[in-house]
Amino acid sequence: MAVLFDTAGFLRTLPITGAAARTARLNQWLHHHGADTTLLLCDLNPDSRPSGAWPLPVRYLPYESVYEHPQRLRLHLAELAPDVLVMSNTQLTVRYGRELADSAGSALIYELHDDEAALLCSIGDEGHDDAAVLQAAACAAADGVITFTERDATTARALGATAVHVVPCGVDPGPPPIPQPGTAARVVFVGNMYYEPNRRAVQWLHDVLAPALPNGVVIEIIGRYPSSLRALADRLRLRGPVRDLRTVLETATVAVAPLDTGAGMKLKVLDYLAAGLPVVGTAEAFVGIGEPEQWAVETGLAELPEQVDALLHDEVRRRRLGKQGRRLVEQRYSWSTHASNARAAYRAIAEQYRTHPRGTPPGAAARELAATPPYWLREWRSRRTTRPTTTHKDPGRGMSDYTTGNDDSIVGELAEDIDCARVAAEAALDLKFTENAIVGYGQRSMVFLAETAVLKVYTDRGQERASRESAGLRVAAHAADLCIPDVLAHDEMPGHLSWLACTRLAGTQPAPDVENTTPILGQVAARLHTLPTHRFDELTGHRRRLRELPDGATLPHQAARQLDAALAEMAPLAEQHCTRGFVHGDCSSRNVLLADGQSPGVIDFEGSGSGCCYDDLAALVLHESLLGPRDRHALLDAYDTERRRLDPAAAAVRGEHLAYHLVIRARWIMQWAIDLDPDLAAEITELTPWLLTALAGTEEVR
Repeated sequence: MAVLFDTAGFLRTLPITGAAARTARLNQWLHHHGADTTLLLCDLNPDSRPSGAWPLPVRYLPYESVYEHPQRLRLHLAELAPDVLVMSNTQLTVRYGRELADSAGSALIYELHDDEAALLCSIGDEGHDDAAVLQAAACAAADGVITFTERDATTARALGATAVHVVPCGVDPGPPPIPQPGTAARVVFVGNMYYEPNRRAVQWLHDVLAPALPNGVVIEIIGRYPSSLRALADRLRLRGPVRDLRTVLETATVAVAPLDTGAGMKLKVLDYLAAGLPVVGTAEAFVGIGEPEQWAVETGLAELPEQVDALLHDEVRRRRLGKQGRRLVEQRYSWSTHASNARAAYRAIAEQYRTHPRGTPPGAAARELAATPPYWLREWRSRRTTRPTTTHKDPGRGMSDYTTGNDDSIVGELAEDIDCARVAAEAALDLKFTENAIVGYGQRSMVFLAETAVLKVYTDRGQERASRESAGLRVAAHAADLCIPDVLAHDEMPGHLSWLACTRLAGTQPAPDVENTTPILGQVAARLHTLPTHRFDELTGHRRRLRELPDGATLPHQAARQLDAALAEMAPLAEQHCTRGFVHGDCSSRNVLLADGQSPGVIDFEGSGSGCCYDDLAALVLHESLLGPRDRHALLDAYDTERRRLDPAAAAVRGEHLAYHLVIRARWIMQWAIDLDPDLAAEITELTPWLLTALAGTEEVR
């Protein structure tokens, strides 16, 4: 089998439209069952980024090979020699489907996803008559037609199709959902909001359902959406696409499907049922999925708010419906089952083609009509795919200048998740971020830039770090004489990678060879540490967590054990001198930006919290002086002077307490640098004797 599709519905291998999901999942299972299946993808989409992670053979084709010079497709089909060629794009099927299939000796299958005339009519598009003509021509050209429901099969026969097979959509049920503890009520809707029926549904959720539900109920919209829907965020939570849809759904309370038009089966409903969610929807939403009385609440739009509210207050009924819906998809709607049905249908159509071909080439009028690009193609036509470049950030050592495209890295493994987060942020902000990504140390985050904004996507402990950073930015915004980025949007909910977008500051990092930048670093820390404690309510506690290192005979391991012993002895007394304040968490020149005529800017608050301010001072002294070229005395003198200017009662830095936090920071670095950055671990090892004497009081730190 050869299946012709395009990348407009994908982020790498992740489908973000219903048609793409159907194509990807069905053919994945066909391949799993041993069918020789190849997906021919016309690469329209700059976000598709050709990937080797597909679970079946895939060939990426340039735009020209499909939409301008389709004769090039003959070479691929001649090599593949498929029994069947499957196409779902109506216009391409009419333009050259019959000719292409015959040239390869293949049966042509037209997969009818929508009653396109009815759909266009429902949204007031004047092209519905042309759509009916084109679908009739596609049905006539094909040797067989695949539909998802009996209703669409009737439409296909009315359009002239004679060999029609119904192959429903499916779902990968996965393990049984685990009941979640009671949380805030969440009503969820999934869909591609560029699709007009889904867009209308979301507008209805905003205008009708949201005002009818009790305060505190969150209506969550999952899927990519155009910037025109951003205004609905006052009542709806717009999540954007997520990689792990199952996790998002399992933590929801009720799923809704307020659809007033459409065709085919609604994959969103099958996903709801697989996650054990009770569903409230219209009759249109449940077409092709059997009788909904036992596993859903079918109702009209007028009564839907009342039904949702009743279900939110009836946990017993929610659980019963969820279990029955889950049982339904397990028994009748797995992709494994329907892949077998599809393979049988393909065989029957191929056999019929070999003995009694049925397809007839479209007439000239239909072919001329099919030559007009569809409205969605005009948008994609001007785009070109680019491979993203990634630049690695080495904290403490500046920005390195090399790039990587290693798909075996953490970034490669999470490529689809990262794309989802970027697309969600772009939709939320109506901005376009560059595809060149700055990759953080250890690949724990990726940073994308726009002209006025910065997007950070967290690949490690994302919920915690995004929450810390957003809270830290909001609190630090009250610091005197500092420029702090404004939080524009963020998302740290389960089910996908957390991200945060903030305004982009002007300036560059302080140069180490410029004498007057050293006092500025001390002043920046003092201004952060003078923030009043009454603003700390939303901050989480900040404390370096030291974990036990495995046994090792290397010098860094020996140094780490020496630091452990010294800390154990000094901790009881030293901890008494810790004072609560705002902690940046990574206070150093790499996170300070200087611009002419402006106050210093401070960035990167993902480690911020409420703790002992000496943690920041230890970071400054260690990275800027002990491991860098700056004079620590000038650094600390500037800090003390600025603290007293802002708070005359502030005490001067205590050298012995700073030594304690220097040892803590050095030991914390050791626990990850031994494996992640051996050169840094070696530098800390060389410092260990000095640190130990400083902690013992025989070396002056101030």
